[in-house]
Amino acid sequence: MNAVQTIAIAKLIGEQAEKNARKQVAPGNYLADFWMHVTGGIDVGEDYVRKVPQKAKPWDLLAVALSHLNGVTVESITREALSAAPEFMESIKKQAETAIQTIKGMTDTVCSGRITADLNGEIVLTVAKAA
Repeated sequence: MNAVQTIAIAKLIGEQAEKNARKQVAPGNYLADFWMHVTGGIDVGEDYVRKVPQKAKPWDLLAVALSHLNGVTVESITREALSAAPEFMESIKKQAETAIQTIKGMTDTVCSGRITADLNGEIVLTVAKAA
């Protein structure tokens, strides 16, 4: 199979198809011998750049901040975060958001263009054989 055929079949059956089908097949050896006819179109979009926030590693920012404190202060911060009033947390979150946005600015990532497909598939011939 070439890459376009692989994409067509993957789009036709969907990401969950193997997991769903597996639930219906008992353990054992099976022979797959069939012909399938696939028709339709596939559109592959241009690659694009977007920010991937997970690359910002906000936990690294928190770890560095906490490393500048002693153990008693870290415990105090943890207790306060768990019991702080919502209005206090909102003001702190605004300051934290500014710091996070600085780190996020460095997360531009080239992403593959989206693939959309309008396909039909039908089994044309199944060859019955014992496994």
